[in-house]
Amino acid sequence: MSSETIVTPGRRLGLVEEHDAGPGTYVRGGMIYSSILGTKRITAPETSEKPVIQVDRKSPLAIPTIGSEVLCRVIRMNPRAATVAIMMVGSTPCQEDFAGTIRHQDIRSTEKDLVQMVNSFRPGDVVRAEVISLGDQRSYFLATTKNEHGVPTLPLHAQCKQILEYLQKQQRRLLVRVAKQGRIPQHVAFIMDGNRRYARKRHRIASSGHVSGFYRLANVLEWCNDLGIQNVSVFAFAINNFSRSPEEVSALMSLAKEKLRELADKSSLVKQHGVRIIIAGNRDLLPGDVREAAEFAEEKTQHNRGMRLNICFPYSATDEISAAIRKVTEDVRKGVLSENDIDEQAIESRLQIPGPPLDILVRTSGQIRFSNYMLWQSAKLAYIRFVDVFWPDFSFFHMFCILISWQLAYKSIKQRS
Repeated sequence: MSSETIVTPGRRLGLVEEHDAGPGTYVRGGMIYSSILGTKRITAPETSEKPVIQVDRKSPLAIPTIGSEVLCRVIRMNPRAATVAIMMVGSTPCQEDFAGTIRHQDIRSTEKDLVQMVNSFRPGDVVRAEVISLGDQRSYFLATTKNEHGVPTLPLHAQCKQILEYLQKQQRRLLVRVAKQGRIPQHVAFIMDGNRRYARKRHRIASSGHVSGFYRLANVLEWCNDLGIQNVSVFAFAINNFSRSPEEVSALMSLAKEKLRELADKSSLVKQHGVRIIIAGNRDLLPGDVREAAEFAEEKTQHNRGMRLNICFPYSATDEISAAIRKVTEDVRKGVLSENDIDEQAIESRLQIPGPPLDILVRTSGQIRFSNYMLWQSAKLAYIRFVDVFWPDFSFFHMFCILISWQLAYKSIKQRS
């Protein structure tokens, strides 16, 4: 015997939530897979040990295979993947309720787009994908497919996000042209503060905040390059940060080792615009593998003639000044420098952070303090700005406002020099 029932979108069948029902829909265990809205009469055999509900249909049912293009619904998300239910193979309904996983490393795009791609999915989204490998029984690993223009297929809200990002990019180009009508600073420094609080605010672990901070740094470097700023210094790790928990210090060292190599070897900014990386700080305090990554970054970019990026890691201003004074005394002892030649320039030329005089120092997170960063350089007519926003939330508009305010104040700054 069997019983018949009418299935409509959103109606529960037993204890399992149904999805969109429509012509050609296949249902197993009470779960309906289809993107076609509508109403359908289905037949459920009562004698089956596990209810198998078969839609009355004319078209044959398909089974996913490697290389198949499938239509699937996002069921749940985690930080590295999206779990989906496969609904259609091509234009044919699935024979079974197959499951799939879309992972960052499966998506055929650049690394920056991988995270953005999967993170743009939400439970309930319907996306197209390609089956690239077989997992466990009835489980597949998928990659998002691309349309005829080579663009990955995204949910509607993600497409709207892309449109918004395009408009923001056009706005940024306009503001860059406006800013370039005035004087452009030659040296800008950033105290990248607020990564941990940014993560805690979003109920994440501290290391995720530092990863977000790295991606924001990549954005800021791109903005500075577009604006024509030739020297950028960033406070990446303070010497006293070694007093933090061993777990956080270890995570920061691992992140630094990975990102230094990535920045020097794979960054489009470094390759296209010739950014030169300089590591400033007390390298003797770094683990051996991190020190090797720092040396690799410097050697890989030493012949670049574009923007110079000073990564202060690990660094403190008092350690920098002390080291400069030790070099002065050592040069006097060796006869390279006479006592009468010891002056401000003699010390300044031996500081760890090279480059022209500092024009602007920016600190994020709303904290009004220097945190022992570039004390010597900032004391010489630098324009100091404290921004009440966490570093990962620092935007181009913040950067633009700081630059315009510096341009307006430049005349009075030079008069005091």
